[in-house]
Amino acid sequence: MKKVNYRILGLFIFIISSTGLAWPVNKVGLHYMPPLWYTSARLVVATLAMLSLVIYLKRFSLPRLRDLPLILIIGILQIGGYIYLTNLGLAYLPAGHSCLLAYTTPLWVMPLATLLFKEKSGLYKWLGFCLSISGLVLLMNLWDLNFSDPHILLGCGALLLASFSWAISMLCVRYMEWTKSPLELIPWQLLIAAIPTMAYAWVNEPTTQIVWNYQLILSLAYTGVIVTGLSYWCGVIVNKELPTILLSLGFLVVPVFSLLTSSFFLNEKLNLPSMAAIGLILLGLVFVVSTREA
Repeated sequence: MKKVNYRILGLFIFIISSTGLAWPVNKVGLHYMPPLWYTSARLVVATLAMLSLVIYLKRFSLPRLRDLPLILIIGILQIGGYIYLTNLGLAYLPAGHSCLLAYTTPLWVMPLATLLFKEKSGLYKWLGFCLSISGLVLLMNLWDLNFSDPHILLGCGALLLASFSWAISMLCVRYMEWTKSPLELIPWQLLIAAIPTMAYAWVNEPTTQIVWNYQLILSLAYTGVIVTGLSYWCGVIVNKELPTILLSLGFLVVPVFSLLTSSFFLNEKLNLPSMAAIGLILLGLVFVVSTREA
């Protein structure tokens, strides 16, 4: 039996709990600020927070030319693009449904990792994949959504595109060459996400209505510092050390946690099919984690 890496386990638990809670917190913030501006503000807060942390720890350094591919890929696909697309979807769908659609990442990751990067995926891992994805599909409860509404279609499309962009980023993080640590590069990745997003917001929504209050400020502080800053940094560390198949399926715990928090904070109903779906996801993860091929 493999020795447990408690450092990675601790980081993973932090990512799951902080990211899962982010969905209902995001939903609160979007009541007072449009998705594009909320994304911009969140990225600015995260950039300043992580830049301050790097300077405080005396780890600040300018990126080199060979660092640019990772900065651009993570900054655009995993941070800026993913956050904007999920916020767009969250503006039209309930927090629980939004989180579930955004975490369809394993649908893209497992086939790509198996075919392109030869990650091991034996019978038990594929069984776990099928069980977890079945639970995810059941948990989505898509028949409750009105697909004749174009806003619902836009929200679903944005969230599926977000999951695909994250999948590509995860594979790049795992298999591309790193010349600096994730901590040294995270401020630049956040900055490369923040600048075009802020510029796009100024051009396309130069006048917008923002209701500043303590709920919005707390929402931006949490999603900016804790989630976009610290959690993304931890996510890159974990992504580098774990197989992407295991990691992507493990992240399915996030929508489970988010569904529970959304049910508690936003009064989104948690019924018997939802509980069965949660059981399928967790059972699938047991198969994936227990196999030696993981």
